[in-house]
Amino acid sequence: MRRRAAPRPVRCDAGSCPSLRKCGALVPPAAGSGSGGAAGPRAHPVAIMGGKNKQRTKGNVRPSSSGRAAELLAKERGTVPGFIGFGTSQSDLGYVPAVQGAEEIDSLVDADFRMVLRKLSKRDITTKLKAMQEFGTMCKEREAEVVKGVLPYWPRIYCKISLDHDRRVREATQQSFEQLILKVKKHLAPYLKSIMGYWLIAQCDIYSPAASAAKVAFEKAFPSSKQPEALAFCKDEILNVLQDHLLKETPDTLSDPQTVPEEEREAKFFRILTCSLLALKKLFSMLPKKEMRSLEEKLMSLLSQNKFWKYGKHNIPQVRSAFFELASAFCQYLPELVKAEAPRVCPAVLLSIDDSDAVVCPALWEAALYALATIEDCWSHVNARKGVLPKLWTVLREGGRGLATVIYPNLLPFISKVPLGIAEPKLDYFRTFFSSIIQGLSSERAVSSHSESSAIITAFMECLRFVMLQKIGEDDEQRQIHQMLIFDQLIPLTDAVLKEPRLQNGPLFYQIAETLSSWEAKAELSSDDGTDETFQKLLSNFWDCLLKMCVLHVDTLDADEKSLLAISGMLEILQNPNNATKPNNRKSLKIRFTDEDESEKNAENGKFTEVKNNSDSEIQAEQQHSLHLRKEALENLVCNLAELSIVYVNEQKSEQHLKFLSALLNSFSSKRVFHVLLEQGNSASCAQAKSQEKIKAHHENPSVQFLHLNLITWLKEDWRKDTHFLVDILYSVLNCCNSRDERKIILDDLTKMDLKWVILLQIIQKACSSTTKLSLVSGWLKGDTLGERLVMLADDLCHLGLKPIVASSETSSSERWTLLSLVLSQHIKNESLIGETFVERIIDKLQAALSKARDLSEAGNTEPSVSFICEVASSFFSSVKGCLLMPSSEDLLFTIFQLCAQRQDATHLTDLLICKLKHTWMSGVNSLVHQLQSMQKQSTFLHKSALWVKNQIQSSSLDVKSLQVLISAVSDLLSKLLEAEGLSGHLVGAYVERVTPNKTEWEKLHESLSTEWMHKPLLEGRLSMNCEHLGSYVKLCGTTKLPGHLCASALLSKMVLSMLKNGIVHGYDDAERKKIDNIIAELLYSLQWIEELENPPYLLLEYLHMLEEMHITYEKFKTLSNTTNLQQTICDRSEEHGRLWSLTMAKFLGLFHSWCCVCVYRFLPLTEGRLHTLQCLSSFLIEEEKKELVFDCVAKLMTCMQTELYGVCKNITTVSWCENHSLYHVPLVQIFACASCDLASALSAYFEAAASETIENLPVNLISEWKEFFSEGIHNLLLPLLVKVTGETKNASETAFQNSVLTSVGEALTYISKDQLLNHKLPAKFVAGQKTNLPDKLQTLLNTLSPLLFFRARPVQISVYHMLYKLMPELPKFDDEDLKSYGDEEEESKDFPYLSVHSHRILQTSDMLQTSPCFAPLNYQMSFYISMWCAFLFFLFFFSSLFPLTGTGLLSSQIPHLACSVYHITLKDLPAMVRLWWNSCEKRVFSVVDKFTSKYVSSVLSSQEIASVQTSTQLFNGMTVKARSAAREVIATYSVDDIFIELIIQLPSNYPLGSITVESGKRVGVAVQQWRNWMLQLSTYLTHQNGSIMEGLSLWKNNVDKRFEGVEDCMICFSVIHGSNYSLPKKACRTCKKKFHSACLYKWFTSSNKSTCPLCRETFF
Repeated sequence: MRRRAAPRPVRCDAGSCPSLRKCGALVPPAAGSGSGGAAGPRAHPVAIMGGKNKQRTKGNVRPSSSGRAAELLAKERGTVPGFIGFGTSQSDLGYVPAVQGAEEIDSLVDADFRMVLRKLSKRDITTKLKAMQEFGTMCKEREAEVVKGVLPYWPRIYCKISLDHDRRVREATQQSFEQLILKVKKHLAPYLKSIMGYWLIAQCDIYSPAASAAKVAFEKAFPSSKQPEALAFCKDEILNVLQDHLLKETPDTLSDPQTVPEEEREAKFFRILTCSLLALKKLFSMLPKKEMRSLEEKLMSLLSQNKFWKYGKHNIPQVRSAFFELASAFCQYLPELVKAEAPRVCPAVLLSIDDSDAVVCPALWEAALYALATIEDCWSHVNARKGVLPKLWTVLREGGRGLATVIYPNLLPFISKVPLGIAEPKLDYFRTFFSSIIQGLSSERAVSSHSESSAIITAFMECLRFVMLQKIGEDDEQRQIHQMLIFDQLIPLTDAVLKEPRLQNGPLFYQIAETLSSWEAKAELSSDDGTDETFQKLLSNFWDCLLKMCVLHVDTLDADEKSLLAISGMLEILQNPNNATKPNNRKSLKIRFTDEDESEKNAENGKFTEVKNNSDSEIQAEQQHSLHLRKEALENLVCNLAELSIVYVNEQKSEQHLKFLSALLNSFSSKRVFHVLLEQGNSASCAQAKSQEKIKAHHENPSVQFLHLNLITWLKEDWRKDTHFLVDILYSVLNCCNSRDERKIILDDLTKMDLKWVILLQIIQKACSSTTKLSLVSGWLKGDTLGERLVMLADDLCHLGLKPIVASSETSSSERWTLLSLVLSQHIKNESLIGETFVERIIDKLQAALSKARDLSEAGNTEPSVSFICEVASSFFSSVKGCLLMPSSEDLLFTIFQLCAQRQDATHLTDLLICKLKHTWMSGVNSLVHQLQSMQKQSTFLHKSALWVKNQIQSSSLDVKSLQVLISAVSDLLSKLLEAEGLSGHLVGAYVERVTPNKTEWEKLHESLSTEWMHKPLLEGRLSMNCEHLGSYVKLCGTTKLPGHLCASALLSKMVLSMLKNGIVHGYDDAERKKIDNIIAELLYSLQWIEELENPPYLLLEYLHMLEEMHITYEKFKTLSNTTNLQQTICDRSEEHGRLWSLTMAKFLGLFHSWCCVCVYRFLPLTEGRLHTLQCLSSFLIEEEKKELVFDCVAKLMTCMQTELYGVCKNITTVSWCENHSLYHVPLVQIFACASCDLASALSAYFEAAASETIENLPVNLISEWKEFFSEGIHNLLLPLLVKVTGETKNASETAFQNSVLTSVGEALTYISKDQLLNHKLPAKFVAGQKTNLPDKLQTLLNTLSPLLFFRARPVQISVYHMLYKLMPELPKFDDEDLKSYGDEEEESKDFPYLSVHSHRILQTSDMLQTSPCFAPLNYQMSFYISMWCAFLFFLFFFSSLFPLTGTGLLSSQIPHLACSVYHITLKDLPAMVRLWWNSCEKRVFSVVDKFTSKYVSSVLSSQEIASVQTSTQLFNGMTVKARSAAREVIATYSVDDIFIELIIQLPSNYPLGSITVESGKRVGVAVQQWRNWMLQLSTYLTHQNGSIMEGLSLWKNNVDKRFEGVEDCMICFSVIHGSNYSLPKKACRTCKKKFHSACLYKWFTSSNKSTCPLCRETFF
């Protein structure tokens, strides 16, 4: 019966339904309406209402209303209808309440819930999904009472939307349902029957997330114990829903055909069909057993429907799978019902047995087995011969069609339930069955899949064993079946597996071994029915057939090697299946068909015997018990195969037969087999026969005879590459030897023979891989013969690899090095393979080889050997416990460490070798540390390496790279020592102490440092000395090696930092702390020495960079060390030694800010060290301490002897210093010269600035004598001195000399008079081709001094500037008319005398250009270009990434500040020029300049501009100007009579690059066009002119004033007053009478190339 469609909701009109406030209100379902909620068939239909504008019937005074119609209907029936509506739309889920009681019902639903429920009726998937998610959120967040109001409307919505086509909507529905359940809890009970059927369907949804969500909701609603009761409560409603879906629903009834596409309708229908079948199965599994009876009546009606049974043949696999699962559930839970429906069940299941769909197959076979086990007469309802078995044979022949892992495990229980009557004739039946399986195994899909083939083989063997154990019929028939199974099935299957390599690793051989064990157990048990004889005959037939099959494979010259190896593997498995490596067994299946009593009954009748899987222990016991039965048969088989193989080896030289023979002997090494092999080798010549007789007479053991007669010959064959199988034969021989001595003799003889090294390697490798084989050769391994041979091998390898010319073969060397590595690194039970003595001798050989490799000059020759030695040593260090306690091992480790701690230029080793060496010695040190932990023993490696490192750092033979490598190696060593638990502090402390120089060695390292550092502190006055230092004075410019002190301090500091970082200071006592402080102090001393150098070479800069990379910095020491103790150490050194230690102390105090007040008396009596300490401490002392110090020092000075005061300067005078150039660079001489010049400067300044009152108090002729005698003499000496010094030091880099001597000399020369300059005594200097009318002396002076303006030292530039400044007034008097004759070119060049110099020179002298009077007459164009140069040079410097700045010698510390200043001045004075350039820049430069200017310049210039407006004293008649600094605004207010104008000038954020905006405020009495012109005038001026805002406003006011005075604007620039020349429009056109500025007209004529009026276009006269 077709279900009634859901009613279409009736929307109420607000006008005609005043009782309802909102349209679309919801009506709860009526009681007992069920899941559908539709009105019953007897519900009164609602009349279709007409339109409001139609003619009403007479007496009908009100419009039609659905509300009134419902009310009338209620009056007639006396009840409120549950649902009233019309239409067939399935997607519309809205409901309309009846009028009576609607207000109360609708008020129970929250307005937000009503909105969400209304959205759920939409067709759009996204809308429904979001609405459902919103519904779940609201259920979670709202109060329980609010949510309960939704319950009456939820069942109908849930029943519809839980079946939605979109899986996301279904999942969201179940999740929201869960939230609803958690909120309402037990209040859901009244609505359970309406929703339980759909809820169960949802739990079986094919979309797993949706099903999981439904199950979670179900578990949240009911505990596991209550779930069966809940289902039992609703079972009738559930069955109604499921039966409707299975029998009544169609795609068109579940979905609206008018709105849903056919494909979507069908997909939804098939999904619901599948879920309904699965839901019914789930109902069976969860219902209590007592409730199952009550369902049989309803289920009978379901099973009686033909439509239900057609689902087994449905074209959708999911439907078929669900059907068969339901069939299994019927058999399991309702067996009586299934028996009653057997005529339908059996054909539906068994006749579908060939279904090949992967979804259907598991459920189908489960249903088939359940049907066979449940229905006793199952086969009577189908035609097995025509309907079932042919389909089964087809499936088996095709290998299960890719489903072998699913189908074949079910074959054994399936055939066990096939009655004997159906299996007639039995021989043909079983032949067809097993042949089909073998044929299926040969399919490509089964062969290519290991799991598929394993399943087929396992099923075959299980079924074969089952058939063998059955009492099928008469003895003759059963014998025929057994023979058929052996001859025609098992042996062919084994042959097929041997031929196919992909099947050889399968489970067949293990299955055969288990089967044989079972048969052997049956054969051993004597029985009256002759079972033992049957199985003995069965075993005999099997071994005979197996032998024939193996002979067929072996007895051919081109035998397949893989097949032969498979035969040997099979025989090994048959011999001992427990020792062979088994493949991964599949999960065991436990299948039970009948009850125990039924099984016993069938066993008594002989119809059925249940196959039981024995446990592993039972199988093992059976196999051990039956091995003696199998041994003889296997040995006979092996002897036959070995005899056949040796024939092919001897006669045909067959390699594959020899390998096969090796594999046989490996598993079956017995004297009988060797005896058989010897018998086949008797056909030899007479000479060979005699030698054979001698060997046989000397050796009784046939295996030893075989060794000497055959195996040694094979081992000596050089052409043979693969010898592994020969070594296996050797072990088979050794296994048959009678004693250990016999085996040792054999191996010693082989060792002495000229065999390939790879054979010895393979012998030892196989011994290490097996304890059994190791026991056979242990005596030989420890013997002298092998040990001596290996020592010789090590010596040969090392010498062969290290020869400078001849190179060894890499392949053969690799095998020999592998042999050495194996015997050194492999240990068995903490004992080496070979004797300890031989291990030490081999290590000595390797160490000697590395020492030679270090001295070779070509890296290519050493690379192979060094690489092999690294591998051997690394394996030895990491594998052998206690290896580094041998002296030879530590020597080897020390040699490798030396190679890693030296630069590659010294060792000539590649990066790969260095990496290998590092890994080797790191593993060695790691082993050493662990050994030292367990044994308290001193390490010679640590002692030797520490002494070697100490010698390296003191030798002054390291450059920065070498030092870096050394520090890296030592750091790696310390990191390994720090890993020693419990010993790390002791080991690291002892190692650092060994590396640290003693006091005498530190003093020698101090003396090795150059005294060049003294120049800078002496000349800067930070130190005072009265005698020259007697230490080494070495120029550092060309040095390539670091001083030893720098190396030692850097290395030790890195070690100390590692200790401090890891918290390891051995003992934590004062002595250890003192040592650490001394090391850090020495590093600070080194750093101070570098800092005091005037121009440190690049080597030292690299050194500093290296320290930064290694984090050896002041900050690290400050963080990790005790600064108080360190400060005390440095201060003590300063007091004792002074000089550089004092400067180090000052640097330390300045950085660490740790100085405290000290008593000055502790520095008395004064020594040189204390004096230097006080000098460096002076900046840190308080005023009282400084005064006290001055008094004490003056007292000391008063008591000094005259000789002490003069010192080295007693014979030096200014004259001698000026004349003796060799004294220029002596620091004390430079100090004396500076003092002399400073004295002269002070006297000159005093006499020039002396007031008249002061002069009266001076001696009468003092000033005249100073000017005429002393000043002239001093300046006549200093001026040539300046010229001479600057000429000699032009290319030198004497920074301190420039900053001290040149400063003093230059300052003294600034006081030279003009007369003294003009009367100079400088040598004449002229320039070729120079045109001048100056006197020679003046021209010489200018030619000499002018180039010095570009001297790199700033003091010289300033001094020369002052001297030239004094000469400038003299130049104009020599100008005459003769210079004009040189032409215009000379005139042009005269304004630009210095523009040809480099840009950096202009930059250096730009500060002089602004103040020097010599440039005062320069015109505007000159100033403009100079500014352009300066601005451009700023960009060259700051934006160097865009315009790389080249050249050297720039004052790097001053250039940035100077460039900023120039750019600031240019923006301030020439903003329009910079703005024009900026707008023409490319985008990248444009952005960079804009950001820089906005960040650093604009704020300053804006503030200055606003401040200039605020502080301006300029007054305007009729105009007031105000400025707002915060808003960067200037407001000008202009008022004349009734005219009022307000201007707002806004400065941009990137001022002055951006345009200044001019905005209009209030304006009264001015036309719009006129106002726009005035605004344009002001904006143009501020943008394109370089004036200020006040100047622009002034010009603008003048324009406006003139305009009001009647002067017309120039019609070109629209201004009254011209912007540059401030003229009025005077040139009038005769035609239009308009006036223009002369400059504007000129520009118009030149740009337009016309002489017409710009306004009227007439010719302008």
